[in-house]
Amino acid sequence: MHFFGRTLLATVVAFTACTAMAKPDHAAIEMKLSAIGLVTSSISPSPVSGLNEAVTERGIVYVSDDGSYFLAGHLYQNNGAEPMNLTEQKMAKINKGKLQGMEDEMIVYPAKNEKYVVTVFTDTSCGYCRKLHNEMQAYNDAGITIRYLAFPRGGERSGNFAEMSAVWGAKDPAQAMNEAKNGGFDSSGVTQRDDLVRKQYELGVAMGVNGTPAMVLEDGTMLPGYQPAARLRKMLDSRS
Repeated sequence: MHFFGRTLLATVVAFTACTAMAKPDHAAIEMKLSAIGLVTSSISPSPVSGLNEAVTERGIVYVSDDGSYFLAGHLYQNNGAEPMNLTEQKMAKINKGKLQGMEDEMIVYPAKNEKYVVTVFTDTSCGYCRKLHNEMQAYNDAGITIRYLAFPRGGERSGNFAEMSAVWGAKDPAQAMNEAKNGGFDSSGVTQRDDLVRKQYELGVAMGVNGTPAMVLEDGTMLPGYQPAARLRKMLDSRS
């Protein structure tokens, strides 16, 4: 299902005025979303009357009180200046929580004078992932520690799923990643960690990753795509 990434339209106001009920039916919402493959972890009122915010394992959707209608995308607050992305803010908090306790599973390239930590969902066959990796020294010199999680873009059907499983199972995963990103990794005889790669891929899906590299900042904000070290450092400085 590719619902995510679309923008909620202004017509949502008219839509909710027609469909709002006296009280949200959580059981009906959960049942109707599960019928299309969306398992909810929480349902709460959204800022828009008649729409409820449902957090699922594939992101946030906004759903009517009886579950018959839903919208997928980003909800913005129009405050007359720069619109505020409420969905992104909520997802950042959720993503930050999801990454807690994952540190031991990550392949880390630490900055000597660490100022920021950025977690990257990566794929060894991705061209821009390789570009990022080849510039690792520039990120570290900029005070940015890079931590990798696995995201073979096709899941277990990916041609390099086994390679990434071997990278995470290697005695020196950082060196194995260096070799894999340069196309010279020999995975023969290496313990496969399918469990870790599968878990990390599913985590990425739950966090809304749909391509690589996907950078996650310390507050949980996600930046899709490649960012050069200098630009990333400048952006991180401006946020702090």
